[in-house]
Amino acid sequence: MINTFRLPRWVVLWMGISTLVVIWDALFVLLRPASFPGGSLGFIWEFGYVLYMEVDRAYADQGNTYLHALATMSILEAVLVSWGLFAHRVNKNRDAHLLVLVAASLTCAKTMLFVLVEAWSGWHSIGHNEWVPLLFVWVIPNGLWIVVPGAVIVDTSRRLLKHLNA
Repeated sequence: MINTFRLPRWVVLWMGISTLVVIWDALFVLLRPASFPGGSLGFIWEFGYVLYMEVDRAYADQGNTYLHALATMSILEAVLVSWGLFAHRVNKNRDAHLLVLVAASLTCAKTMLFVLVEAWSGWHSIGHNEWVPLLFVWVIPNGLWIVVPGAVIVDTSRRLLKHLNA
């Protein structure tokens, strides 16, 4: 393959780092109540999730099966990213672009759905917040998980289409 047909460094960094965060988040949800503060695994998530559960009450609700479904999809997303980054590492660049494109699309769609479900519920889980914690703990992080994967989608799509049409 052509050397210029490689995933950009920023895409590789984002996909790698964000996947660690996605796995951490998914395991928090899937391992509840053990992952809750005071649970046998709670120490792993003490940083971040005590505050996050105050802002987004859905994360404290063990009966929220929607979050379980999203967490399961997050594991699939992590597998796709890992496969894509491995393909990048071994210079299977078309495979890397396609896998990263699919994974970023899943990330973006999953986060948009998460936000839309909250909006359509009348802000059921987050409506109790003051603006500052809501902005810094919920709006900006979720916005980041829509905007950056959106940029990855645009970049990898353009590169893949250019390569396929060459």
